[in-house]
Amino acid sequence: MSSICRVTPGTPSVQAAPVSCVAFRADGRRLASGTQDGKVTVRETSDPSRPVVMTEFAHRSAVLAAAWNPGASDLLAIGSAEGTAAVWRVVDDRPPHLMKVLGGHPAPVTGVSWMPDGQHLLCQLADGRAAVWQAFGEKYLGELDDCVRLDVSSTGLVATVGANGFVAVRNLAQDRSPLAGRAAPAVEACAWSPDATTLALARRDGAIEMRNAHLDPVRSLTAGDAPLRSVTWSADGRHVLAGAYDGTLTALDSANRPHWRLTDPTIRARSLAIGGPVLATATFAGRPYLLDATSGTPLTPGLSLPALPAPTRPFRDGVLAAEGRVVTAGPPDDRTVVVEHDLRVGAIDSLADRVVVSAAHQAVRVARLDPLAYEVERGITLRAPEPVRTVALLGTPEITVVVAASYDFRLYSWTVDWTGPPVGPGVVGEFGAGIAALQRLDEQRLTATDHRGELVILALGADGALNS
Repeated sequence: MSSICRVTPGTPSVQAAPVSCVAFRADGRRLASGTQDGKVTVRETSDPSRPVVMTEFAHRSAVLAAAWNPGASDLLAIGSAEGTAAVWRVVDDRPPHLMKVLGGHPAPVTGVSWMPDGQHLLCQLADGRAAVWQAFGEKYLGELDDCVRLDVSSTGLVATVGANGFVAVRNLAQDRSPLAGRAAPAVEACAWSPDATTLALARRDGAIEMRNAHLDPVRSLTAGDAPLRSVTWSADGRHVLAGAYDGTLTALDSANRPHWRLTDPTIRARSLAIGGPVLATATFAGRPYLLDATSGTPLTPGLSLPALPAPTRPFRDGVLAAEGRVVTAGPPDDRTVVVEHDLRVGAIDSLADRVVVSAAHQAVRVARLDPLAYEVERGITLRAPEPVRTVALLGTPEITVVVAASYDFRLYSWTVDWTGPPVGPGVVGEFGAGIAALQRLDEQRLTATDHRGELVILALGADGALNS
């Protein structure tokens, strides 16, 4: 796997790395953020429209998670891509001090959560487990299996979401066995309400399930049809705030009324944080975005773009268009459904008026159509390792190369010769600032543009591999 970075002429060669995580201190006056290049920054946010950098320190790898200690306001836990969690003392008038290192994890630490006692730290791992530590004694206490997302309530209840959508609630102070467990397919994230009575479950179909501490259904909200990536609550518990993979943020009240909605493709909804009336998000822009959580008003300059239009492109004598969960082709007044998905289609492309590709979350469907009709001769479903932002096709209708960019940094490709199983996915490379768009130049070449506007040209080699 290669790391791809190309600078557009006339732009600086060194720019801030994407923000991976954000965390407010309990009083909302300090915001910690971590970046892909290993930097941790703490900002003073008394005036959230003018945050002031108070201190910065570095780690050897990407900082993926951060959490302030609930009992000691100067202690900050971070999780890193190298599989290490650390506890830092961060005081305004002195340099940051590394207090504890919790190492030996077999996978990147993608989340850190303190228990209410301020002594125990849960480290969520990229391999679907969570490690339990007595942080200040540096004592490993065991792990929670089948945990791809977790949240800790103000009363110490731990909610976990498993790889197959099994949701469990535990009281670790008493027993690691679940107090309650329920199947909840397609859940991407969870968050307890401030009063610890309600658990919000964000789903890939844009719905938010509300459940009590016993995991009984309470009600269901709808943030839209875009797959959700994160969820949190307003400080007063009156609104649920959800972040979608496509950069849409939505605030809903308990009656399922949208309070506000905002879309910006540079938002990385993998991390949201509430600090009093302010919402912070991770971004590709090199700094956190801050918004008024009550109104959705951006506090960071440059935020708030119009909602992205549904994907569409010319095709034969009409258009190829994504409409919710289906892809249609043909004249505007007589279009035919050519592909159907289980979730909303976020990206499409076509090749030589013959091959069509569409992506809905991690499902990438490729269809070769009859040359004289809108009928599918053969269709193949590919599964991407990560949710897909955009897709492109190269090659020919006989040997087709499918290119898919994730919502984070990686670019993948498959080769489809239509006579056998597809080959892939292979990792073409990584973009340090993420991938915003793919644009085919011809049957052999395309451009990939990152969120800074920098681009690289990729071409098919003689061996069929895609290279820069």
